[in-house]
Amino acid sequence: MSRFPNNLKAYRLQTALTQVEVAEKIGVSRSRLSLWEVGRELPDWPVLEQLMRLYEETLDNLYPVKWVAEIIAGGKPNTGIQR
Repeated sequence: MSRFPNNLKAYRLQTALTQVEVAEKIGVSRSRLSLWEVGRELPDWPVLEQLMRLYEETLDNLYPVKWVAEIIAGGKPNTGIQR
């Protein structure tokens, strides 16, 4: 599993937010956020931008660096996780 799901959950817990609260703030369902936190799916770029603003983190702190360029270019990184 990538570090993304672990980072995503850790940042949420550090901010003392529930999955429901984060999901409401970024406009997704709680179940979608849960899928990201367990590594079954990945969010799209617009959602990643919202997560970066919410957690005041850079993309490379949330996401493995090798995926960043592919995502910015609109591609799908070879992660083994659905997107």
